[in-house]
Amino acid sequence: MKKSCIAIFILLCIFIISLKNYATPEQGLIQQNENILKQLLIDAHIPQYQYQIIHTYPHDRNSFTEGLFFQNGYMYESSGLYGQSKIRMYTLNNTKPQKEYRLEHQYFGEGMTLLGDALYQLTYREHIGFIYDKNTLQLQNTFSYSTEGWGLTSNDGQLIMSNGSAILTFIDPHSMKPIRYLSVNAAGRTIHSLNELEYINGMIYANIWPTSIIVIISPENGNVRGWIDIHALKPKVSCLECVANGIAYNKDDNTLFVTGKNWPLLSAIKIYLPQRLS
Repeated sequence: MKKSCIAIFILLCIFIISLKNYATPEQGLIQQNENILKQLLIDAHIPQYQYQIIHTYPHDRNSFTEGLFFQNGYMYESSGLYGQSKIRMYTLNNTKPQKEYRLEHQYFGEGMTLLGDALYQLTYREHIGFIYDKNTLQLQNTFSYSTEGWGLTSNDGQLIMSNGSAILTFIDPHSMKPIRYLSVNAAGRTIHSLNELEYINGMIYANIWPTSIIVIISPENGNVRGWIDIHALKPKVSCLECVANGIAYNKDDNTLFVTGKNWPLLSAIKIYLPQRLS
């Protein structure tokens, strides 16, 4: 009798531990989406870049990161959620913002970029964007668009916007009207859910929601030229919304800053192709 009780107790312990480690259906779906995308990129023979972690910095775990940009030692970050959206400016190693602008409660902040001396920020479903002075974060102007707003970057002459689909929209910053549209694909297979964007050395880097994959896109034809998997940097916590989102380029040392929604760390990484692919 004692042996059977001990056996039942051991089985019960194993069952409880397995429940603790069991992914929810939603988490399983996210992982499934990530695996499907990976396989698509592998089957299309798209080169996978590896990365080396150069440094890690603290990141505000309360920030629902939607946009990231780095210049002259300052990180600019846009965060989302209704009632919590803001844009802020801070230095590395210090999550306390030097300057901050909070959006009104009816706005869900989204992607953000710098063009000239102005910061441009999207909102999710409100069809309105905001333009700020980059030094003071004072609101200067607004603009409108017809789709959802997800990610935003610039190529020094135009704004480039994602809306959660496979389409990137190039926008004239003077008229704020679309100039052209670009469909993103990997060997002819459409890549949907383009999210946060960063223009780096003539290429567009994009987080693919809700995965940990970043794709590198040609702005000429929309072809995916490479990809990075940053899943290993994702916090080991059970949080459906804590997906990878946020890419910023440091041109001083040719590194990328990457993070995610409510991640506690911001990682500076240097990407490279494995020797057999380079």
